[in-house]
Amino acid sequence: MKYIKFLSKTILLLFVILNVYILVSGKTYVYKAVKIGYMRGHNTATINDVQFFDTRIVEAGTPDLWPQASDYNTADISESLRAKLEKTKSIAFTVIQGDSIRYEEYWGIGSRASRTNSFSMGKSIVSMLIGVAINEGYIKSIDQKVIDFIPEYDRRGNHYNQEVTIKHLLTMSSGMDWHEDYYNPFGITAESYFTKDLDELMLSIDFTEKPGQKWHYQSGSTQLMGIILARATGQSLSKYASEKLWIPMGASDDAEWMVDEVNGVEKAFCCFNSNALDFARFGQLYLDNGKWKGQTIVDSAYVAASVKGDLEAYYGYSWWLYPTAHKYPVFCMRGINGQYVIVIPELDLVAVRLGHKKEKPLNKSTRDLSLYIEEIIKQYDISIGN
Repeated sequence: MKYIKFLSKTILLLFVILNVYILVSGKTYVYKAVKIGYMRGHNTATINDVQFFDTRIVEAGTPDLWPQASDYNTADISESLRAKLEKTKSIAFTVIQGDSIRYEEYWGIGSRASRTNSFSMGKSIVSMLIGVAINEGYIKSIDQKVIDFIPEYDRRGNHYNQEVTIKHLLTMSSGMDWHEDYYNPFGITAESYFTKDLDELMLSIDFTEKPGQKWHYQSGSTQLMGIILARATGQSLSKYASEKLWIPMGASDDAEWMVDEVNGVEKAFCCFNSNALDFARFGQLYLDNGKWKGQTIVDSAYVAASVKGDLEAYYGYSWWLYPTAHKYPVFCMRGINGQYVIVIPELDLVAVRLGHKKEKPLNKSTRDLSLYIEEIIKQYDISIGN
């Protein structure tokens, strides 16, 4: 009985200390993280978190529906691919080849019209918008300095702040003081996901290493690009994405971009919510060198540079690259829970997998992604006679 009383008092004391720390440090966003995460049995963000956040609509225009291939869904996927998709709690898997749907399947909450979080696939979307903004003259080039758009950094006297360019942000080589951690509720990544003043948080962070020297994956770099785009264009990310990408690509459904609060700013580093067939449009756009049905949306030179390794052979302008890991070169959009847009130019193919989780890292890839790519190549390489 004494032990139980002691344990109860200890737990109560720790609870009080933790709450005092949260209040004194100003990290009150942790309460929201506990409510929608830990109290629901999750230790990180989930694909249907959108229900707990304010959002801004990315409006679609006239739908340009994918045609179905002549052999649409006639050949089942391999047993090993299906086993992996089911093990990782997939909700959608689709293959577009030759501009037509070869295969699609959905599980659980997934459907043609379902809308779930793409997480860091959003980084590739922001990269596309940077390319568009350069072409439209809002940004001079990828070598333009961040302080041209965010002069707040120039007023602190930190010489690293003055050296950072948009290219450094695109290639994750900015030297930002940011530690990427999806499981620490007190870390900067969690704070950026749950905070109600994302701009203020971002502008409090400095660059502490010389930019352009080291590759460090940092969501903060993409969030700064979101600020730059909003200031350069005078539009929200959602409106700009709607006008320059979503409508021109003929998306079938509106998308939602999560924001930090009502009438707030988009979480640029993540949180673009849509469905598999519409996500596939981003891959098809880059497969076709920035064109959609012959119309240039993103400059082809920018697209080519985006899918070429810079400091890191596996990373371009916010796209993941696998130039030699498989039979054919592959580039991808990637999200933390195994959200993938897989592009294989040699096969004229785009595949999308959405779901609840992924497997452990394998070099710069993940075990599930590596298998997905290998199985897709086996099936769809043979099917076109190569």
